[in-house]
Amino acid sequence: MIINTAKADNLMRELKDRLEKRLAGAAAGRLDTVREAKDADGYPMLFLSDAGNEAAGQPVIALRIKQIDAVSKDVFNNSMKAYNPHVMEMAYELDATEAEPARKDILKVSQDVFRIGIKVQLKEIADGTAVTEANINAAAVAEEYDDLYWPSKGA
Repeated sequence: MIINTAKADNLMRELKDRLEKRLAGAAAGRLDTVREAKDADGYPMLFLSDAGNEAAGQPVIALRIKQIDAVSKDVFNNSMKAYNPHVMEMAYELDATEAEPARKDILKVSQDVFRIGIKVQLKEIADGTAVTEANINAAAVAEEYDDLYWPSKGA
């Protein structure tokens, strides 16, 4: 599979810069740390946590930007990934029925995530389970957010 992470890397770099400023100086127990990572396929990820603690039961939000299959083939008939479009995954651990991160932190992060203008998939990780790449991959999409109208979409 051919992937081009240039756009995803650029979007995530811009998001990282905004979130570092937005989360700086947060109170104890609130998100204040931003860590960059790459998943197994090379897609960019950000882990937002309180003082870098990403263990189960801690407030953590993970963000990942992935390409959407463009349903096209290269000259060797291999599936290709187009430069565009992309999807943002936003994941956090649940604490019983509520999110582990504070609602205020989720809204604070969402403000910059939605500004990017790509489809966002919310994934909720089971209570007592750390927010890791493997657990994000295993989680079902709880909710999907996308623009209502796209000029290239059908009715």
